[in-house]
Amino acid sequence: MMDYIDSFLEKQNYLDYTTIYKWYKFIIVNFGIYIAWICIHYIASHLYVNWCLPYTISGFILSPFLVPAPHCYGLRWIIYNGGNSIITMWTLLSTWFLSRIIPITSTSIKTETDKTE
Repeated sequence: MMDYIDSFLEKQNYLDYTTIYKWYKFIIVNFGIYIAWICIHYIASHLYVNWCLPYTISGFILSPFLVPAPHCYGLRWIIYNGGNSIITMWTLLSTWFLSRIIPITSTSIKTETDKTE
């Protein structure tokens, strides 16, 4: 039990404000736009359902009139482009992660002439 407390206190001393600020700055600089797109996409999706497609009979009747409304059109644009941005984020992250696991070297790429020799 004492080892656990000692190791926790050592880690707590490591997490001072300077270290936390460095991590915060790293995350915001490198992933800030993606975090913003995730938040905006999430909010726009819920707003679209509540404002443009109410889950009532009157919402069903009014939906042909609400769908072309400017606020619904804008929310659809945010949902579509936010989804594409999130997909791009996952593609870049997985490519970076795979490049760390399986590094590409010049010896791993063989041409047809190298295979015949």
